[in-house]
Amino acid sequence: MGEKKEKKEKKREREEEPAEDAAAADAEPDYDEAPMKKKSAAKSDGKAIPPAPGTYPINPTKVYMGNLAWSIDENAIKEAFADCGNVLSINWFEEKDTKKFLGAGVVEFDTQEGANAAIAASGREVHGRETKIRGWEQRGTEASEKRAARAAQKMEVKPMGPKPPGCYTLFMGNLNFAIDDDAIYNFFKDNAGVEMSAVRWLTNKDTGEFRGVGFADFATDEDLDKAAALNGQDCMGRPIRMDWQAPRQAS
Repeated sequence: MGEKKEKKEKKREREEEPAEDAAAADAEPDYDEAPMKKKSAAKSDGKAIPPAPGTYPINPTKVYMGNLAWSIDENAIKEAFADCGNVLSINWFEEKDTKKFLGAGVVEFDTQEGANAAIAASGREVHGRETKIRGWEQRGTEASEKRAARAAQKMEVKPMGPKPPGCYTLFMGNLNFAIDDDAIYNFFKDNAGVEMSAVRWLTNKDTGEFRGVGFADFATDEDLDKAAALNGQDCMGRPIRMDWQAPRQAS
């Protein structure tokens, strides 16, 4: 199957993700979802305010690949996307303490055309799984961005508000930018013993970039309450922020 996982030369992704902020809540979703309330802009105290998610420039030659099989290795990626271009490097996402592979990584191509071709090939099956691919924002290069990432890890999660009638959806914020369907499914399954019925991610309507927030649906009121009890728990190195998402009113 090629090089073994131990020889992948995995590196901890050093491009730390910024904390979720007002821009994430203001972004237009690329699906038909109830609009989120806008937050007031943060006031400046004379210090530099970290750029909001989605404002970082897209790295022209790097792409995020998610929903990867646990058996994946560098050779498999190179072979699967050989028609797109030459792969220069791959940084695999891992848990900080356990080094467990998180099923995602950042793949660098030798040209912008190669990266664009890979994005266009999103959904291609590799080792039996449909690969999710999007452009990669260049992050973590400024001190302010790194401070924002550390702040996200220490974020104080507020209690959830009153549960609205007919609610079956949870809003999820302060999410790790490497998260995908499998990771959030396992988070609820392993920690609350419940299964989602659906998940939707909030993305930039124009660029498709993930904004660090999403919505999870649950089939029963009991499962919804069990999942909500995880508000503030660690999810891929960040305390997940959750709240009830009121159902849309019938028109």
